[in-house]
Amino acid sequence: MRTTDNDLYALRPGANAVFSGDWLGYLPDRRNRADIRYYVGYHGVLHGRWNGGAEFTVDAATARAIVATFAETAEYVSGNWRTVAFDGDVLIVRTPWSLGVGVTRLPPEGGRYRIGWGLPWCPVDPARCDHVVGHHHP
Repeated sequence: MRTTDNDLYALRPGANAVFSGDWLGYLPDRRNRADIRYYVGYHGVLHGRWNGGAEFTVDAATARAIVATFAETAEYVSGNWRTVAFDGDVLIVRTPWSLGVGVTRLPPEGGRYRIGWGLPWCPVDPARCDHVVGHHHP
């Protein structure tokens, strides 16, 4: 569970963790704001931090699951969430206007994709996730 904003800073680059974002969270009981749960979390390895959030690496299957989650969100919320996609094995990230606009092509490095993109990803307790995608990286 994300308990403070310092949780991210307790991790060192190279640490395994499960990451999620506030946009994937919900309160099963709105009266208990401390009982946040996440629809999904993703196993990854912390690469670093940027813009207040985690940058982490994931395997190809986990990266594809993240892209699918963004596509599902776009269907539900708005097409503006259609910001990530694959072109073959290259991850394409469209940066929103609030972060300077642009398109970044992210080929895998050592079979892993970098996730972050300026979004506030954070480490979370896997027990707080309804579903966890990916595997602990050795």
